[in-house]
Amino acid sequence: MTTKTFRTRKARKGIVGIEAAIVLIAFVIVAAALAFVTLNMGFFTTQKSKEAMGSSLKEASSALEVDGSVLGQTSSNQLTKVAIPLKLSSGKNPIDLSKTIVTIRTPTKTVTLTNIVINTTTTESDPFIALGTNAAAFIGYVNDGDKLLETNEKWFLVIDLSNGNVLGAGLDPYTSFTVEIKPPTGAPLTVERMVPPNLSETVIVLEG
Repeated sequence: MTTKTFRTRKARKGIVGIEAAIVLIAFVIVAAALAFVTLNMGFFTTQKSKEAMGSSLKEASSALEVDGSVLGQTSSNQLTKVAIPLKLSSGKNPIDLSKTIVTIRTPTKTVTLTNIVINTTTTESDPFIALGTNAAAFIGYVNDGDKLLETNEKWFLVIDLSNGNVLGAGLDPYTSFTVEIKPPTGAPLTVERMVPPNLSETVIVLEG
């Protein structure tokens, strides 16, 4: 073998080695790029999953709680009015009462109330008297004067069942009914009660 041929083969091997190195570097760069894209998509998916879970938990839990005894007013041996004390659940954002929907269900009727009055300045201690001639009202007893139910505030939802815009009549003893209070965000607060058999008192406590 001549020296020239040996040098030619050596040069070819060197070129092949450089080409292999270039291909290898290209593979490494492509793999790194793919890994970056994969990791980035993984982080994005994880973040979206966390947001979806947070939103689901927020929607699944109600921002409202019953704060005390649910009261009823009677007349002619029927339950005619209901007063539900409300407060904000711990850690929840304020609720806009002007956008809160109230639905009443009985075994024979379902009514969704609209244009509920919001009374932020009442001086009347009796929520049934504070309701006046309105069909339903949110009445604020501890509040800062706006239409938001906020932390440490206390409101009553008062409903005149006998009003023509509600049920149009009172409820007889042993009648079950449900009041659903749906804020703009979060799950609704559902209050289920049954009219007791003894309606001799003008104001009664409706046990859960």
